[in-house]
Amino acid sequence: MSKGIEERAKFDKIRYANCWEDPELLLEVFAHGGKFISIASAGDNSLSVLTKNPELVYAVDLSIPQIACSELKKYAIKYLDYENFLKVLGFKPCDNRLEIYKSIEENLSLQSRYYFEHNPELIKNGIIHQGKFEHYFQLFANRIMPLVHNQKNLTELFLPKSIQAQKMFYDKTWNNWRFKALFKVFFNKFVMGRLGRDKEFFKYVDVSMISKNIKERADRALRDVPTWNNPYVNYILLNNFDYALPHYAKEENFNIIKQNIDALEIKTGTINEVAKNSDIKFDGFNLSDIFEYMDVDLFREISLQLFESANKGAKFCYWNMMVDRRISEILPENFEYKKELSQELYLKDRAFFYKDFIVDEGGKYGA
Repeated sequence: MSKGIEERAKFDKIRYANCWEDPELLLEVFAHGGKFISIASAGDNSLSVLTKNPELVYAVDLSIPQIACSELKKYAIKYLDYENFLKVLGFKPCDNRLEIYKSIEENLSLQSRYYFEHNPELIKNGIIHQGKFEHYFQLFANRIMPLVHNQKNLTELFLPKSIQAQKMFYDKTWNNWRFKALFKVFFNKFVMGRLGRDKEFFKYVDVSMISKNIKERADRALRDVPTWNNPYVNYILLNNFDYALPHYAKEENFNIIKQNIDALEIKTGTINEVAKNSDIKFDGFNLSDIFEYMDVDLFREISLQLFESANKGAKFCYWNMMVDRRISEILPENFEYKKELSQELYLKDRAFFYKDFIVDEGGKYGA
């Protein structure tokens, strides 16, 4: 049997302090109510699913640091008011984050409390800025972007404007030769593997195409999708969410997530094993980009295991970044590719890293 990513990559630090997949796509697919299971990552998108008034949401991750990050966000929402929630996570300046954290610390699991007890600087400096991926973008914004664009151009990029005006600004001002060149330097396997993602995440990727593919997706995100309300572009270029908060952190979503917070259960493990051992049949799966890291045999095996934990008509949502994966292609007898919906939603995707957003429908149980 092929080794899974849990045996190949390191999971000893927070890799993602924010989720880098757009939850708005999931929310257009998942129905209100129901039971959902989600890759936890930093917790953001599992929290966003709570706006669908679900019966339950399982957030699952292999990484103890990612579990700690997710638990921190869960209990910050549950027990803090909106202002202190923003402060303790790092959305707003704060000089007493550790004090605020101490007021909710007892609610976290023992393993998460232990993790933060030995890494208090993660709380003190604002957890949303402390992932390896976020540090990668901090280097990009602080060291690379000033060589490419001045503050005037950065400010102009985030001013609300029509798509036509945005396209004109991008073509005439933003997409200069320096911007084009930086992708070859900063977005390649060596740099991304060393500073951003684990190198094992690129095992099945055509490495010669990484910088070219990311540049093409950046063109779409900065030219054809509104930038002024895009939290991903906001953080990558400015290292903050001042122009646009992530979905779960918006004030209009905070109270409904707080009301439904007890429906969220955070679990350590692989999503297929947690689903199998739960005896619950799920209506929706947020699989992030986990298939990116698998060979075809393991991809098929995991997909079949998840099928066994799905109600009929369950929606399987996931992203492809560099590797082509589609469950309905390898298991057409069990799954149907929702092609039109997938393509429609992909065009709305504000997180520009991915080449595809896939919605497959399938499940073993029910009428």
